[in-house]
Amino acid sequence: MRQPIYESMAMLLDKAHDNLTPAEWRQLTELSAAASSEALRLSEVTASLASLVLADAKNPERGGHFQNADDVFTLLAALSHSLETVAAMAETGSYAASMPLRQEVAA
Repeated sequence: MRQPIYESMAMLLDKAHDNLTPAEWRQLTELSAAASSEALRLSEVTASLASLVLADAKNPERGGHFQNADDVFTLLAALSHSLETVAAMAETGSYAASMPLRQEVAA
């Protein structure tokens, strides 16, 4: 399965490898913390959606969303996209954090 966001971030890191300053690499390390925050937010949203779906399933009128395959597909595809973005953020932040070590070894 193709992951365009993750692949694009990896390509940009590869191209930027020798062109960013230490300060710019430090700025990119902030993506690790942002990824952690985003993962927690997605966890809360997913738990809330699960509660909503469960409550709707117990309701005889079943008036809520996610009652058909198209709605469930849209939800899961959106979650997949968000998780891919979080993974790319975390990978970028981690890679950036290792740059001072890589530069010391190369020197």
